[in-house]
Amino acid sequence: MKRIGLIGGVSPESTEVYVRLFNRAARARLGGEHSAAFIVWHLDYGEMIRHYHAKDWPRFIGEITAAGEGLKRAGADALMIGSNTTHLAADALAAATGLPVIHLLDALGRALAGAGVRRPLLLGTPVVMSGEFYRPALAARYDGEPVIPTADEQREIGRIILDELCHGVVAPQSRRVLQAVIDAHPDADAVILGCTELCLILSQEDALLPVFDTTALHAAAGMAFALGGEP
Repeated sequence: MKRIGLIGGVSPESTEVYVRLFNRAARARLGGEHSAAFIVWHLDYGEMIRHYHAKDWPRFIGEITAAGEGLKRAGADALMIGSNTTHLAADALAAATGLPVIHLLDALGRALAGAGVRRPLLLGTPVVMSGEFYRPALAARYDGEPVIPTADEQREIGRIILDELCHGVVAPQSRRVLQAVIDAHPDADAVILGCTELCLILSQEDALLPVFDTTALHAAAGMAFALGGEP
């Protein structure tokens, strides 16, 4: 089994999901008492969210590349960033370490294209939805046209993610808010959970449209590589 180096902590809530999915996939593939072999570099969420709010991207990215270099020294064969927003550092991470980076948007793009989705509604942090990096990076991998929530919807989605989900709070009222956002976009033909914490509050059971859980897709891609596939 190849060893994944996971950069986690952004936020700790979704890192726990990655760990669970890694181990579940290894057990399903290998059977018995097997679990996944991986290394986690868990960043301080308080420091990272401070850089995020200040839009101090050089320091934000520097934390990611330093973590990647540490994981390389620890013996990682490939790297993963356990966060949609933090993938803004993916190219810098690959350049700094020389290791393969198993990119979340590669997994998402393949899934969307394979399902024939053309107009997915993109839910995520304000940075993800604003188009600063995520939408162009997805467009390089997938030729659909994401539907973007309104400015008011983006603020409310961001509040739910950053003030609630990243602190382990899963509120039924917030689930209803997210469902209302989905229902307000009848032109969409699917929903992207473009934040690794959104899987804590939304699943396929909560929407009539197909739901693409980026946390699950990314974790599956990582374990496929670990168990003998390509990054």
